[in-house]
Amino acid sequence: MAIILPNILSLLQHIGALRKEPESYRPKSCPGCRHATVWCHGCYTRKADESNTLNPVPIPRFYCPECDSTCSVLPECIPPRSWYLWKVRQIVFLLLLAGNSVGRTVAESGVRRQTVQRWWRRFQDCYSDYSFHLRNHFPWLGRQTEFTEFWAKCLASMPLSTAMRLLHEEGRSVP
Repeated sequence: MAIILPNILSLLQHIGALRKEPESYRPKSCPGCRHATVWCHGCYTRKADESNTLNPVPIPRFYCPECDSTCSVLPECIPPRSWYLWKVRQIVFLLLLAGNSVGRTVAESGVRRQTVQRWWRRFQDCYSDYSFHLRNHFPWLGRQTEFTEFWAKCLASMPLSTAMRLLHEEGRSVP
């Protein structure tokens, strides 16, 4: 299980926070059983930097002695189960929302065609679910009823990572 730590919007910020204040990553309670004490359980590394200058990136893990489970704490900039950072997905998404073709988006972003198509399809398929939950947090998004209008307004107001973190916290599966 992954917990996403808000307001860590870059890998450099993540690495600095881990060095200066590692306790800020410790969950207040176990996400599984809500037991109040979790122990530091080391970390694992992840390839998250497309320039490879910061790889491997450490991701802290925690252990709950009550339910015998572990959880990881990701910074907001790193999506669960993905090699690409949210900022890369946001660029791809904004290019497609602006009317660029998949081919042009692939050429400008450097992301593989199948990956771009999969992300785009997933965002379209999850639009009603995602927009419902985001409108609960931000009622002003309710004025935008169309897919393109909604996401353009949302991404003009906050990074994609913040929107996806809120959805993750609501229990929604984020792409």
